[in-house]
Amino acid sequence: MPSHSIWRHLLLAWRIARQDLINRYAGSYAGTAWAIGVPLIYAIINTVVFSTLMSNRMGQYYGNIPFVLFYFIPFSLWIFFSEIVGRSTGIVGEYRYLISKIAFPFWVLPLVPLASALLSQAIVLTLALGLMQYNHIAFGPMAGAYLLVWLACLLLALGLAYALAALTVYIPDLAQIVPVCLNIIFWLTPILYPATLVQEHGAPWLQAIVMDWNPFYYLVETSRHAFFGTAPLQLGALAGILLLGAVLTTAGMALFKKLKPGFSDVL
Repeated sequence: MPSHSIWRHLLLAWRIARQDLINRYAGSYAGTAWAIGVPLIYAIINTVVFSTLMSNRMGQYYGNIPFVLFYFIPFSLWIFFSEIVGRSTGIVGEYRYLISKIAFPFWVLPLVPLASALLSQAIVLTLALGLMQYNHIAFGPMAGAYLLVWLACLLLALGLAYALAALTVYIPDLAQIVPVCLNIIFWLTPILYPATLVQEHGAPWLQAIVMDWNPFYYLVETSRHAFFGTAPLQLGALAGILLLGAVLTTAGMALFKKLKPGFSDVL
């Protein structure tokens, strides 16, 4: 596809995404404020509950970091990832009226949830940066590596989004299965608790799941160490996740392209 066509289609995706964000809350009194309020309330409740549970149990790296910051930095990645992947299962169905339009570039549909995902992430990150300033916590020397972590997170999310968006057209049950899987991955990732708790108290099989086989473990820990300078970054692991994300995105887009011709027959 020519580069000017890709750019034009990306602009179209952005316009649809922006309108999608407005339409989601069009019937409510608070409007798009819900996009800010819901993740904020969720984050505050988790902070209040887990800051108490994790008191004096933060391990060697995070003992001097306020819990709210320990939580908000990786949560900014998770809320971005889960918004894109969670909505991907219904995105083709939501825009089924575009399926009959031959000239419409279907490949932009899994990009539509990006706007609301970016907004939610921006809110959490803005709060985190404000709290760092308030607590006089300086950035670590490798803070810029957060952008690479974000890129890896984006690639993983897009790869899954493309695959799930296409598969759900033929397997509607995925719309019920994916939210459950997201919840399981959330609790198996050390976002609300330090990984040292799993190292010290978890069974070997649990340690393997949480710290060896879970790509989000590396993203979570790398983002914290990048922001706070609490430990050297595992750049080799980050490069591996970036490669995995690139492969997943390529495979997801290929699957979407292969299954796309049958969408109009099913929907």
